[in-house]
Order: sequence, then C-alpha cells, then structure tokens
Amino acid sequence: MAYRQKVAFLLATACLIAVPTGVLAAHKAKKAKQPSVVTTPAASEAKPAADATGKPVVVLPLPDKPTPQQVADAVQAFYEKQPGFQAHFTQIVKKKGLATGITREGVVYLQRGDAKTGKQGKMRWEYPNEEVFYFCDGVTLWAYERRERLATKVPVKNSQVYQATSYLVGQGNLARDFQTEILGSPEPDVVPLKLTPRKGTQVMRSLTLLVDRKTGAVRGSRLIDPLGDETALAWKDVKYEATDDKAFEWTPPAGVQVKSLQP
Repeated sequence: MAYRQKVAFLLATACLIAVPTGVLAAHKAKKAKQPSVVTTPAASEAKPAADATGKPVVVLPLPDKPTPQQVADAVQAFYEKQPGFQAHFTQIVKKKGLATGITREGVVYLQRGDAKTGKQGKMRWEYPNEEVFYFCDGVTLWAYERRERLATKVPVKNSQVYQATSYLVGQGNLARDFQTEILGSPEPDVVPLKLTPRKGTQVMRSLTLLVDRKTGAVRGSRLIDPLGDETALAWKDVKYEATDDKAFEWTPPAGVQVKSLQP
C-alpha cells in the first residue's frame, strides 16, 4: 500500500504550481464556519458557455463567486497553453500519529501531452538527497531507488489514477472526472477547488487546488489519502518550458533488481 500511495501522489500532483507554504498553512488553519459549497452536476448535465469551436469561454479574472465549472475551465485553459513545467519543490507529508511532518525536497520536470494526437504527458521527479527517482514516459512509470539497487515499474496508461489526473499533463477533463466543490479561502486572490474522484480509488480521497483568481494557474495543492494523511507541495524557481523527451526515458542499469506492480 505504501508504494501505491507514492505512485498515486506523483500522478495526482503532476503539473501543479504551488503557492508559498504560508498560504497553504493559512488555508489549513482557518477555522471559520462551514463554508458554502457548490457542486458541479454530472458531466453530461453541465453546460458551460462555449465558443464556436466548442471550447468553454473562460473569463479572467474569475468573478467574486465563481462556479466550480468556471474554475475548472480556467485551470484547464491555463495548462493547455503551457508546453511544460520545471521547478524545485518541497513536499510535506503529515501523517496521523506523527507530531511533525515529513519533508522531502527535489526537482520535477513535466511535459504536456496532446489528446488529439495521442501524445501522452510525461514526468520526472528527482529526490537527490535520498537518491530516489521517478520517470514516466506516458506509458510506464519507473521508480528507481539507487541506494537499494531497486527499480519498480507500473503501467500507467490504463491506470484508474492516471486517467483521473491525466488532465494535468494534457488529457482528461476536470468536471467529467471529478466532483468539484468551491471551498472558503482566507486569501482573496485564491479560489480553493476541491476534487473528489467520480470513480473511487484506493489511493486518493481528494485533491484540493488553490487556483489563482487572475490567471487560472494552480498555486497550491493538498492531497488527502484514504487514511486521512495529507501531502502538500510548495515550489520555487518555476519555469514553463518544454524538456527534451530523452529526460523522461529510462532503462534500469545492469545489476538492478526489477519489480513490476500492477495498478
């Protein structure tokens, strides 16, 4: 289960652009009355405004009281324009029973796919201090623990988790794949959009995106797993640019033990 949760986290948080840690902390610490929640209807019932090509009309900045559909459309419109994403990150995992969170740091590279051409989104996560690396070419996800001389591969193309989060690398649709809710926010320029998978998974309860009201960019993320543990990401040195495809290709070195994990 532990490894499955790691894989789910990586797939569910790909291409998110996190806000400074202070904003995430403020969002969590706010103890106001239960915020009003607006839930999207099923994808077949949702009828957002569209242009002549059928694409949703996105108006920015978002209104004072946006609908979940408006926020979801703004997020997707923003990422459809980005060829790729690179950043240093700090990952904080808070587990029940632990007084302090577990902090990890590293570098991430993400490449947007194209649903029309069939090109899959790609990702690469590096944890240099732990000598742990993840490579995903859109078909296979490799986890390589260099100190342990161990490599684990997971087929992701037909993975339920991959399908539920594929919009982050150019495929999928938020309103179709998730129940979406608008939550209260202590930050006037941030709209929290809570995503709950329409199809249940064993690795993710919900994913909350802190969406920039002016641009539609996701400025922060908080993932809750089925056990109630929380994972937050914070980024720095963000760049929106493509990465050479070779960076996402990987073959286990000679002498490395290889294991396969089915989704």
